[in-house]
Amino acid sequence: RVRVRSLGVELRLTGSAIGGIALVITGWRLRLRADTYGVVLQGAGVGILYLTIFAAASMYDLLDMSAAFSMLVVLVVASSLLAVLQNAQSLAIFSMVGGFLAPVLVSTDMGNHVALFSFYALLNAGILAMAWFRFWRWLNWVGFLFTFAIGATWGYQFYKPEFFNTTEPFLVLFFAYYLGVSLLFARRKEVDLKGIVDGTLVFGTPVIVF
Repeated sequence: RVRVRSLGVELRLTGSAIGGIALVITGWRLRLRADTYGVVLQGAGVGILYLTIFAAASMYDLLDMSAAFSMLVVLVVASSLLAVLQNAQSLAIFSMVGGFLAPVLVSTDMGNHVALFSFYALLNAGILAMAWFRFWRWLNWVGFLFTFAIGATWGYQFYKPEFFNTTEPFLVLFFAYYLGVSLLFARRKEVDLKGIVDGTLVFGTPVIVF
C-alpha cells in the first residue's frame, strides 16, 4: 500500500513538472506576440516548477534538500535569464511570486525555517542579479513585500529565542540584498522617492529589519 501510494505521488509530481515545462516552452514560442500571453504562460510554468520541486523535497521526501536546492538554483538562473532576455518584468514577477508562494502552498506549517529562508535567499539572489541588468521597480517591490511579510508571519507564529542563531544571519542577508537593490537602482536611474516602490525599499528596509 505504501509503495502504491508513493508511486502515485511520484507520477503526480512528474506530471506537474512536465506540465510546467510545457507551459514554459509554449510561452517561449509565443513570445513575439503583441500581447503578454506568452510571458504569462512562461511565468505560470516556472511557478509550477517551483511548487513541484519544493513539494517533492519538503512534503514527500522524494528529493533530498541538496538535490532540491541545486534544481532550484538552476530554475532561478533559467527564469531570470528568460526574463532579462525578453526584457519581461511581468515574467520575472510571475515566476518570483510562484517561488515565494511555493513553500506556503505546500506546507501545513513553516517550521523548517532554515530551508524556508535558504530558498528565499536564493530567490532574492535572482532578484539582485536581475537588478544589475534591468530597472524593474515592481519586481524589487514584490520581492521585498513577500520576503518580509512571510518572514514576519513566520516570526510571529514560530519564532523562539533558541532560533536566534539560525534566523539572524538571514535577516542580515535580506537587509544586504535590498540595500544592494536600492543602490543598484539609484546608480542607474534617477529615483523619485515620492513613489511607493522606491520609498518602501529605501525607508522600509531599515525600519522593518530593525
